[in-house]
Amino acid sequence: MRNSILAVAAAATLFSCGPKPATVSLFNGKDLNGWTAVLEDSTLHPSTEFTVEDGAISLSGKFGYIRTEIPYADYRLNAEWRWPDSATNSGIFLHIQRDGIWPNCYECQLWNGKAGDLIHSSGTESAELRADSTLIILPKLEPSTEKPVGEWNTAEIVCSDSTITVHVNGQLQNRLTGLSNRQGFIGLQSEGGPVQFRNIILTPLD
Repeated sequence: MRNSILAVAAAATLFSCGPKPATVSLFNGKDLNGWTAVLEDSTLHPSTEFTVEDGAISLSGKFGYIRTEIPYADYRLNAEWRWPDSATNSGIFLHIQRDGIWPNCYECQLWNGKAGDLIHSSGTESAELRADSTLIILPKLEPSTEKPVGEWNTAEIVCSDSTITVHVNGQLQNRLTGLSNRQGFIGLQSEGGPVQFRNIILTPLD
């Protein structure tokens, strides 16, 4: 835990001092260098559940996720995802503080038909959550804009100070404000069925 706290502090310094770093490709298209794996079932091996195929990250659907080894703050995240076989469930984790099958973070839901919902996980807070203590999921604003199985979808997620804004396939779908977590690791969820990700690009905000 101490190492994680120090890493987050170091990232905060990186993003607040000096010139902003250039756009970062979080996935090199070849392997999972720079990512850490978390699996619910300790008998499974990450190398068989999280793989790289044809320039895309493939997650098996076994419960868990991969996350960046570096925490980030104040950025625009662009990523593509698709269902190779059938549309099931996944998500993009934001501002992860503590690992666990349900980590302390916010989740941009990618569950089929609900892509763009925002979820509070393991104690995270927001202005919207405090306005109604029963609100765990902030439903998307517009009808689904997801593409059919096999086609690539795009997510654009802007994390700026205490706000998260989500676009799915170019459509504004959600906005969360007053975040309790304003920086942390980024994760790709494996939950229910195979899903693929590619072109995971992070652009620091001015």
